[in-house]
Order: sequence, then structure tokens, then C-alpha cells
Amino acid sequence: MPTDTQRLIVKRHAPIRAALVWAIVVVGGIACLVGAFEAGGIRAGYSLLAAQLDRRAKAAQIEELTAQLRSTQARLAEAEVARRVDREAYQQVEKSLADFEARLSSQSQELTFYRGIVNPSDGLAGLRIQRLQILPGIAPHRFRVRLVLIQAARQDAVASGTADLSVDGQRGGRAVNLPLAQIGTSSNSLNFSFRYFQEVETEIELPEDFLPERVVVEVRPAKATASIRQTYPWKIETT
Repeated sequence: MPTDTQRLIVKRHAPIRAALVWAIVVVGGIACLVGAFEAGGIRAGYSLLAAQLDRRAKAAQIEELTAQLRSTQARLAEAEVARRVDREAYQQVEKSLADFEARLSSQSQELTFYRGIVNPSDGLAGLRIQRLQILPGIAPHRFRVRLVLIQAARQDAVASGTADLSVDGQRGGRAVNLPLAQIGTSSNSLNFSFRYFQEVETEIELPEDFLPERVVVEVRPAKATASIRQTYPWKIETT
């Protein structure tokens, strides 16, 4: 038997409880540290939660501005397309209007031409020179001279004969007349035979040092003693 001086001491072993207590202590310590950090940040004018909220607000604002930018870019693209379409349509209208005016001018000239045949402005019948045109040729210093002859519509007889031309100008500081026989590139005779009107054309080539000023046209009818002579200023037309 044990004596009075000997006592039996029994200790309970509870590892789970000790670990739980230790975890509570650690978590509590961390919470204290976070609380202290947050309190210190607040006192210093900085809050982690406020910073996160601010970042989220700015991110939302950036997304909104980005969406607005894309929408604006899309509207600008649509406006550019509409402007380009309007410009092309306007150019097409201008071109159509110019073509219409050109056709109207051409028809007006044709109307004047035929009116001159049917009813001459001076009331005189017979053969006459209606128009002379000088057009560019296929090479430098070459030109096409186009002559339109008419006869009043009430004339039933056929007008026939020959036409001739020459060019007046300056060469070497002197007045010079160059006849068709000298400057013509093909046949020198311009024969005509018609009842109402006829267009005759010839090509001429002028010297490089010659400055043309006038074209002198002479028409010699086959059944008349007098010829028709008329002078035109030198003017080159594009059509």
C-alpha cells in the first residue's frame, strides 16, 4: 500500500482541444493585425475596401466610356458612308446635267442649222457657207478643216462645184498667205454635190514657224459665174 507520502497524479491528455485553442489564438491574432492595419489605413486616409470599391467604379466607368466610344465610331463610320454616297450621287447628278446641257446645246445647234436650210435668216436662197470648223489633227501642226455648205430647201436643183481655202498669218515677221495646194496633205480639190447640205473636210499641215490668223474659204459653183468668198478667224475647236 502506498504510504502517506506517495500520491498518484492523473493528467488528462486532450490534443484536439489544445489545437482548437491554438487556432483560435492564431485567428484572433490575424484578425487583430488586419483590424489594426485597416484602422491605421483609415487614420492615414486609406481604406482597402474603399480602394477596391473605387477600382470597381473606375472599371465600370471605363467600360461605359469604351462602349460610348465604339458607338460614336460606328455613327461616324455611318456618317462617312452617307457623306460618300451623297457626294457620289451629287457628282452623278452633275455629270448627268452636264451631259444633258451638252445634248441640248448640240440639238440647238442642229436646229439652227436646219432652220438656216429651210428658212435662211437673210431671206436669200441659193448656195452658202453655213459653218467652218478647225479641229486638231493626228500630229503637231496638223489640223482638220471642216466646211458645211447648205442650200435653201426650196431649191430643187442640185448644187455642185468645188471649194478651196487658204490660211493667212505671220511668218518671219511678214504677212503670208498659204494656199491649200501648199499646205494640204491629200487631194487639193474639195468637190461637192448636194441638194440641201453637205459637209466636206480636208487636212492641212502648217509650217512650225507659221502663226495662223485667218482662214479664207472660196466656193465656186459649177453653174454660176460668181464664187462665194468668206473669211473666218483661226480658232481651234475641241469637238
